[in-house]
Amino acid sequence: MKTNYNVLKLVAIALLVSTTSWGQATIAQWNFNGPSATDVPGGGSSPLVSVGAGTAELIGGTTGAFSAGNASPGTIETEPVATNFGWQTAGYAPAGTDNKVRGVQFNVSTLGQAGIVFKFEQRLSNSASNTYVVLYTTDNEAPIPVWVEAQTFTVTPEATGTGDTWYNNRTVDVSTVAELNNNPFVGFKIVSAFDPVVGDYVAARSTNVYSAGTGGTVRFDMVTVSSNETLSVSQFETNSNEFKVSPNPSNKEIVTFNQTQDVEVFDTLGKLVLTAKNTNSIDTKSFHSGIYFIRTGSGVTRKLVVK
Repeated sequence: MKTNYNVLKLVAIALLVSTTSWGQATIAQWNFNGPSATDVPGGGSSPLVSVGAGTAELIGGTTGAFSAGNASPGTIETEPVATNFGWQTAGYAPAGTDNKVRGVQFNVSTLGQAGIVFKFEQRLSNSASNTYVVLYTTDNEAPIPVWVEAQTFTVTPEATGTGDTWYNNRTVDVSTVAELNNNPFVGFKIVSAFDPVVGDYVAARSTNVYSAGTGGTVRFDMVTVSSNETLSVSQFETNSNEFKVSPNPSNKEIVTFNQTQDVEVFDTLGKLVLTAKNTNSIDTKSFHSGIYFIRTGSGVTRKLVVK
């Protein structure tokens, strides 16, 4: 799904210094709200980001629509009930198949950010799987991305209560994973999984039986990717001394490097704005004023300010 960069650019730049209700800088957030369940921006297959920049998609054969959003105690949702929706997903796998395959995926750029945290609120229907795994990748554009398991969430099925329960503040702290910092190609997946004890899908409520297809449903709300630190130009220079950019800031002029490299230049939304091969300079005359990130073929990233 393509992001509307023109609409989101000013918002994303402002978010480099903004904070969420969890006290961290917001990179991207999806609240799935809209005027009605059939008018949520982006639709059920790829709902648009609500704050910041990023994309969302269904994976493994799931389907998506929208239903009532989270209004349970403890939610960070603040939208009025009439316009508060959650991303309702179905089409989960039959028993014994597709372990850790079906669910949803969120893609973001963390350029200029470090100390990444992924949070979400999740509603499980009574016959949905009781177990979900969150995975991350450091390159969501690779032909075959490498996904790393970060955390497993398992509900102990109980017969009491009303069922169809929201689980709030599900937090995956990957702030110690350095490869997720300052990276335009970060991805997170939330996928249904076998119960770690039983070795197959188990219903979220003990009085129900796990149901595949349109039976067991999973709803998401307030999916948020945030960071603990916004990197400065000096921090980029400290992080890797071998590749230097000057002048920085640039007054829309020729920017030179101290070594010849293949480079890609991204804006703050992770949009690729320039590619150059075997070069020791780039011309920033056509760049809009703002912050950019130069990434070399060897993986070094530099922050560039264009005045």
